[in-house]
Amino acid sequence: MLVQLLMSLNWQSVLVLHERELDVQFGSSLETAGIFYVDYDISFSTEEHIITILSDVEKVFMPELNMLLLCDVTNTVSVLRQMTRFCGTRSKSSADLCHVSRLLIVGTSHDLPVLLDSNIQVENLAVLEPPSSEEMLFTRARMWTLMFHPNGRAFTDVNICETVINPVQVFPNIKFGYNGRQFTVVMKTNDFGYGYLVVGKRKLFGFPYRVLNLLAETMNFSYRIIPPREDDWGKNINGSWTGIFGMLQRREADLASDMLTIHTNRSTVSDYILPPVAESKQMILYKKEQDADEDHLLILLRPFQPQVFIVLGVSVIIYIIFLSSLRFLRGRFQMNSHVTSQCKNVHPNVRSGNVCHTANWTTQATTSTAFEICGAILKQGSNVESSDHSERILVAGWWMFTTVISAVYCGTIMAIFAVKLEKPPFSNMAELAAREDYKTGYDSSSILENLLQFSKQSDVMAMRQRVQDLSTRDHDVLSSNTTKHLQKVWDGKYAFLGGTFLSAIRHTNCKLKVIDTTFESSFTAFHLPKSSPFKKDFQNSMYLLSESGVLQRTYHEWFASTEDDGCPVEDYPKPLSLVKVLGVFFAAGAGLICSLLMLLAEIVWYKMKQKPPQR
Repeated sequence: MLVQLLMSLNWQSVLVLHERELDVQFGSSLETAGIFYVDYDISFSTEEHIITILSDVEKVFMPELNMLLLCDVTNTVSVLRQMTRFCGTRSKSSADLCHVSRLLIVGTSHDLPVLLDSNIQVENLAVLEPPSSEEMLFTRARMWTLMFHPNGRAFTDVNICETVINPVQVFPNIKFGYNGRQFTVVMKTNDFGYGYLVVGKRKLFGFPYRVLNLLAETMNFSYRIIPPREDDWGKNINGSWTGIFGMLQRREADLASDMLTIHTNRSTVSDYILPPVAESKQMILYKKEQDADEDHLLILLRPFQPQVFIVLGVSVIIYIIFLSSLRFLRGRFQMNSHVTSQCKNVHPNVRSGNVCHTANWTTQATTSTAFEICGAILKQGSNVESSDHSERILVAGWWMFTTVISAVYCGTIMAIFAVKLEKPPFSNMAELAAREDYKTGYDSSSILENLLQFSKQSDVMAMRQRVQDLSTRDHDVLSSNTTKHLQKVWDGKYAFLGGTFLSAIRHTNCKLKVIDTTFESSFTAFHLPKSSPFKKDFQNSMYLLSESGVLQRTYHEWFASTEDDGCPVEDYPKPLSLVKVLGVFFAAGAGLICSLLMLLAEIVWYKMKQKPPQR
């Protein structure tokens, strides 16, 4: 019967620990069934001897160990305790025996309370009570499996149909995931006051905590959250890590459920879970400087850059020359045909006998043409009509050109008056590094320290050198306490370098702004201790969350887009201060003064012309 049960459990190998001589037929039955077995007599074994046995068979039965115990309850409890001890001492082994091993104990129902009181750490454990030889014809075998329940672990009956068992009903990790197993999870305290959840009087990062809950629900495990010994992400100091990664390196935690950047240095002490929970960009956080009304004396020149005005001026000159030339040639042709009448039509005061004063007419025509060309730019018309087709075509082209130019100019000048443009104090790392009036800092325990240290980009190297120089006078610029950096940002003239979480911080106040950098976009993920036996299960569950869209939806709940900062939008149009439109009044005043000067010049000119010649 026992061999048939082992076959129903799909065991292909088994370690048999017994305290009485095995029946020869039992061993031959195992061999006939194709089950490889190793047996040890532990009737006179010490606890250290059991540790040695487990060490010997560990590599033989990897990646999992199927164990059959044919002992009394005292020796069984001793084996289970030593197995728990072995799991702790062999923490860097590729197999966690307490998790992946499956134990079948041959005993009675009276052994169950004793086994529960022994604080069993083995997760897949079942007890089989076969009927005695006298009761075999009248009584069926009984079986119990150790299950997790809300109030602790307890044995649950397993239905046995003759000698056939469904394996998924025997060992809970097969049917029920981790069946409530408690994981130790390390999470850093959220000390910047946004995007957190209060759990056990500690502020934890909200997004990774939500993902942890989703994994726990999917995989059916419980957890307890502990802080890292040093409240930082982790530094490598001569091979020994601090912070979160130190906890993973020493196997003091089963999982790190924080947004930890994937990096080759960290992979020496931990395994990251794919797919990543998010993509992280390096950002610069700063406080918006106080706005003040600026002097806009040259506001009329702001819509276009200087080269646009230069090209526009050249175009005006060219069109004046071309249009004046057309009109001059047309006038000469008409004067040759109708000298007297043309002189009267063109200008009655420019005749000398029967010949027009061509020079005076040319000057007047050029001035009139220039006024029309400039008037078209300012959306003003002209009362001059022309019957010449070449002139009409030229003027039509100029109208099309000035229609677009004037529309763009007017639209831009209206936007300048109505829209408040924000000009950041810097737009990239190079400009920030060059700002002597700005201090800069970052969390030296984060992955940013590695990224800055090994980068060959000139602006990044300048930025790191700038921070290193500042750290000699102010150690807080490299502090792992985010609160200190945020306080400096709030005080002004301070920039804080960090990852994606800065986009969440800026939503706390509309005066906080962020600038994306082009430096080292990376991915963040949950991490496990190196060679953790749980990696495959966690990755499968994380893929399910990612493929279903649950992971992305959860991310957007905690990290809004950078375009939508939640800050109020000003109503437009808005009243303008005098200083903002002062340049327009100056332009009008300049035009008035110039016209008065021209009027005085004309008066003087006509006075001089009317003065009688001296004899």
